[in-house]
Amino acid sequence: MPKAKSELTDWKQRAPLEVPRAGCAVGVVGDNVVVAGGTYWREGQKIWDVRADLYDPATDRWQPLAPLPQPRADVAALAAGDAFYIFGGGADGPAVAAVLCHQGGAWRELPRMALPAPRRSSAAVLLDGTFYLLGGFAGTGGDYASATTTLWAARPGSAWKVLAPMPGPARFLAAVGALGGRLIVAGGCTPEDGKVRNLDEVLSYDVRNDQWSTLGRLPSAFRGACGVVVGDRLLVFGGYADKFLSQILSVDPVTGESKVVGELPVGVADTRFFLVGSEVIGVTGENGIKMRFPDTIVASLAE
Repeated sequence: MPKAKSELTDWKQRAPLEVPRAGCAVGVVGDNVVVAGGTYWREGQKIWDVRADLYDPATDRWQPLAPLPQPRADVAALAAGDAFYIFGGGADGPAVAAVLCHQGGAWRELPRMALPAPRRSSAAVLLDGTFYLLGGFAGTGGDYASATTTLWAARPGSAWKVLAPMPGPARFLAAVGALGGRLIVAGGCTPEDGKVRNLDEVLSYDVRNDQWSTLGRLPSAFRGACGVVVGDRLLVFGGYADKFLSQILSVDPVTGESKVVGELPVGVADTRFFLVGSEVIGVTGENGIKMRFPDTIVASLAE
């Protein structure tokens, strides 16, 4: 794992996604970025998509993959080896519990790995070969009252185990990362009076002891950010408060302290960022209300 860096510099714009979307399943398989499903707006109507695409950073090219078997958005997703997993999500209706896997050029459902309950807008993280799924809610896209504090864990191909729930309010759209035998959860939002309230807590989960603690607070409350582990820190990209944020925060997983270490070229939320080699790549998400972020942005890790 690369040593911790202080900032990301010199963001470059690469080939855009042909159909910009948000709420997508996004992950890195090998050195390629996979984007599946998601939503976009057309003539005032929200479209739930089945499209899947693959981005090759070496050639700066997008190419289509086999489409999803049904529209899916507001998902959690992870790659493990050459397999890409999609957990829950939904379309224009209730959330689902199904888990999909893309491997060998095709999608298949994994009934044995179905979630214990439907979830959308959860966060997923991989640690030592185990998937962890945190929070989310169970209803339609606007049914925030069903938000949860649940934490589930499963090995690929196995059933899920219920672990200690997150402390504090139910939450979704949090930034997460895994390092040092711990899960770190930053921000997110919780239902309140039919709307959502952004959160500023930094939580830590000790995998060995199945125990949570509250580490500290972020400089402000926000949701829809993306966490990326770089060295011994969790970098948190973008998010939404009362506007779309361009900040990059560094969160200390021991003290919970955070500081601004960089700036994105534009404010974004729900944009997915990944460390690929010595570069961070960002794709999909939103850069305005009912706007989809079309660009692929790339920055090198600064020494």
